[in-house]
Amino acid sequence: MSFLDFFKIKQELCQFLRNQDIISIGNRGVTTTTATGTFAGETSLLISRTNIKNIRSVVVATTTLTYGSDYTIDFYFSDSSVIKTKITFLVAQTGAYTITYDYGTDKIWPDFPRDDLSIDSYPRIAIDVQSVNSDAFGIGGEDFISELFFTIVVYGQSVETLNEYISTIRQKFMENASEFYYLRFIKPVGMGPLIQDEDKRQEIMSQNIDFQSMFNTEQV
Repeated sequence: MSFLDFFKIKQELCQFLRNQDIISIGNRGVTTTTATGTFAGETSLLISRTNIKNIRSVVVATTTLTYGSDYTIDFYFSDSSVIKTKITFLVAQTGAYTITYDYGTDKIWPDFPRDDLSIDSYPRIAIDVQSVNSDAFGIGGEDFISELFFTIVVYGQSVETLNEYISTIRQKFMENASEFYYLRFIKPVGMGPLIQDEDKRQEIMSQNIDFQSMFNTEQV
């Protein structure tokens, strides 16, 4: 059986946006660093940081591994009640490794901003799944082909900032439309209007850009 996993989908989308530097690492409140060492047939690695936000790359024996097909990530792995980041490899790894990652606070999230956030918490980007439409994939009804719709909402203090972020997000998804692991193919399908946030004295504006993921198969 294989079904869409919304937690993993949103995590991959969030990782993608963080790795594209839509918002600079300085504005995100993160620092980029590396973990290095040598594997000898290991199937996993624990990184002892509680606030890792994204893995930029995993290189083992000079080969860059691919997220999903080569490794998975658990950012909330409990190691004797201590939260660490665990990278699990689908095949045991041998050789010198370099793992590049960001750690810190961040402003790109797979959820929406709390009402009590201050102006300093912006710019900000939110991601969420909107809906899923599934149809039978052939006679028999055991397989389905599904379309997933998701939205990305950008928050900022100027029209220019929002336009820049929205344009870059659209471009990055189009350049990587078929490069995701949990979603087969992604295309932009719409945009919303600029909205001013009255709770922030109209100092913060937001705009959404919507995407559709096509050709996802699910098997019972």
